[in-house]
Amino acid sequence: MSLFSVLVPIIRSVFSRWTALQLAVSHSMGGPESEAKYEAFIEAFGQHLIRNIRPSLSISSMEQDIQEYLDEILDEEFNTVLDDGSSTELSQVFVRYIQLIQQGKLADVQQELQLQHSITPAMQMSVRNKTEDDGSSSSSSDDNDDGDDDDMKEEPSTNEPKSQAMDVDEDGWTTVHRRSGGKK
Repeated sequence: MSLFSVLVPIIRSVFSRWTALQLAVSHSMGGPESEAKYEAFIEAFGQHLIRNIRPSLSISSMEQDIQEYLDEILDEEFNTVLDDGSSTELSQVFVRYIQLIQQGKLADVQQELQLQHSITPAMQMSVRNKTEDDGSSSSSSDDNDDGDDDDMKEEPSTNEPKSQAMDVDEDGWTTVHRRSGGKK
């Protein structure tokens, strides 16, 4: 079994729980072909790992390489700039998984992924091509009245006890804040 064929299911499993990437795909941030870009990203990332991760490199340089690659792809292909530190966390995870695989401990990696999957199921992948005009919500909300509806929508999201904080600015951009364990 080749290293690539071992890595692809691992990458797919990790990416399926990566909130930033899943939001980018589900909201078509990569354009109408976001789902295809997601699939290509999995394959390309596997190839990147095989070409660039070597035991002779320091752990920090491998992590930095992976982080830069993830940040670059999300920015260029999915128009998503990560601000939550998730690419750093994922780079550490992938370096650890690669080290375990190189030590012959693939079963440990698979067991950990199964445990994570049972605790936190993967986000459901469904690229929504709704007929509603959410993409131009600022112009459609202006048709209703003076825009007070937008203020009403934001207030409940800050009062709800959700584990993830998100802010929507006046231009419609959503900022997802990193979980810090405490409330604001």
